[in-house]
Order: sequence, then C-alpha cells, then structure tokens
Amino acid sequence: MGTRRHIFHSIAALLWLVGAFSCAMKKTPEQSIPTVDNNVCKRLYKEAVMYCVFVDSKVGGTWSTHDIYSTLDSARLAANWIEAQAAQRGVDLHIRVEAHQEKSIVPIRSDLPKGGIVMSVLSPGGAKSLDRWADKAGRQALSAFPPDTAKITRTKIVPKDRERLIARVRDIHRCDAVALMFFSNGYYNEDASAALHTASGTDIEYVAMSFKRPAVIAHEFLHLFGALDLYITPFDSKKADLRRKEIAMKEFPTEIMAFPYRSLDSLSISPFTEYLVGWKKELDPHYLNLITSKKISVIKY
Repeated sequence: MGTRRHIFHSIAALLWLVGAFSCAMKKTPEQSIPTVDNNVCKRLYKEAVMYCVFVDSKVGGTWSTHDIYSTLDSARLAANWIEAQAAQRGVDLHIRVEAHQEKSIVPIRSDLPKGGIVMSVLSPGGAKSLDRWADKAGRQALSAFPPDTAKITRTKIVPKDRERLIARVRDIHRCDAVALMFFSNGYYNEDASAALHTASGTDIEYVAMSFKRPAVIAHEFLHLFGALDLYITPFDSKKADLRRKEIAMKEFPTEIMAFPYRSLDSLSISPFTEYLVGWKKELDPHYLNLITSKKISVIKY
C-alpha cells in the first residue's frame, strides 16, 4: 500500500500525450502539449479559484468540522506557496480558496466506488466510476445554491453535474479559472489523489483528493493547470517512460511534481513546470526529452 499511497496523476494527460504526439508530429514540427492552456484551468496567472467540496463517503468516512477547517488551512498554505513561487518569477497571481457553502460548510454525500480513489484509478474504466461519483457530488453541491438570477446566464442552470457546478461557481465568483477539488476524508484510510481530464477538450477537469498535506494539494492543483507528473507511477511500464522520470527526478531534485510527499517548504517549481502552467512563454528544448524521444518543438504562448 506504501507505493499506492502516493499515486497523484492525471489519467487523461498520460493517454493524450502518447496519442497526440504520435499522430500530430507527422503533420507539423511544432506541437502543443494537450494539458497546456486547455480546458477550464488554462494558464495559471492573474486570478484563480480553488473550489473545495467536502464529500462524505463509506470509504473515506464523514467529515468533522475540525477536519474540514484543518484541510482548508492546508489548502491556503498550498495556495500561498504557489503565489509566492509565482511572485519570485514576476508572475501576477492570486488564488482564492473557497469552500462550498463557506459560511456553514456541510459535506456532500456521495459514496466512492468500492476500493476508493486508488482502486478506481488502477482499475480498467476506473475514471468513469470516479466521474459518476464527482457528478453526484456536483449535483448535490449545485442544489444548495439559491436561484440563479445573473443576467449573464441566458439559460436556467438546473442541478445536473460537475460541469454545471463549474459554470455556476464561475458566475458567482466572477472568475473563469476555477479549480474544482472534491475532498474525501482520508484520515483513517490510506487512499490516493488524482487529477482527471486535464488534457480533455470535452470533459471538465477536476481533482479527487484524499490527502490533507499542503504539498499534495499544491501538486494536484498544478495538474489542473497543465503540470505533469515527474515521478514514477504504476502506469510507467515502458523503459523510455521510466528513463524520462528518472532524468526528471535527478534534474529537478526539489520539484513539486516529482516529490509531492515532501515538506512544502523544501520544494520548488521547475522551469519545465513553469512552461506547462503558463509562467514561461517558451520551453527550453533541453526539456523536450521529458515528454517524448521524438524531435519536435512545442508552441510558444
């Protein structure tokens, strides 16, 4: 279980990277990375909302008030750390940490699939079961909002799923970059955290989170804005993939996308991740080998 405990990955990103580069390289020498500047969470600058939804479940258990507020403290530490990293690079960024029903936080009820997040991630078709879990939580969260009277909304938003929830949160908080994070209470059970659909053009990206560590929260949040895992996961079975991760961990010994289980104060954001989240206009060609062995160039912001 020790290895599984630190599974923090974006399922869709891994699948898209393999397919997108192999197909598109034949057409043009300059390619985009599927997770970059894509979906709801595009470039990480100016303003973003980390929207936290706390979910009770048989697997994760129920949330106590203390657990909720201690997790929000960790989320704010994560947000402050990312803001500080941005400021060091001259990037203007403010991250607002918002909890669903902030004034009176009441957890949503939606039971995780059997085995929790970790087994869903590792099982064939597991992402779909997590999507159903997130959609149910999203419907319940949306139903708690008062009637929508915003003039900018042309159609009535009916409680439906996480996509509708994102739309409503964007209207309420007047911010396009909403990072949707569903928190399952992992205090008593070892589980995992995963960012899903970060490279998708059709499904809203979100995080299924079961950890309270600030570094893990920051790691998953960065995934939503395009960052890639730089540590070895159970999905890295090919020698080339393993070699790339080994190079990345050696090249960036304090990289948060490679070592999310360490103390947040000991970590940093590498030039490679800076490009992925929109803090650098160009990717140093030296780092292309962390993505693919093919000779390509990637787009400039």
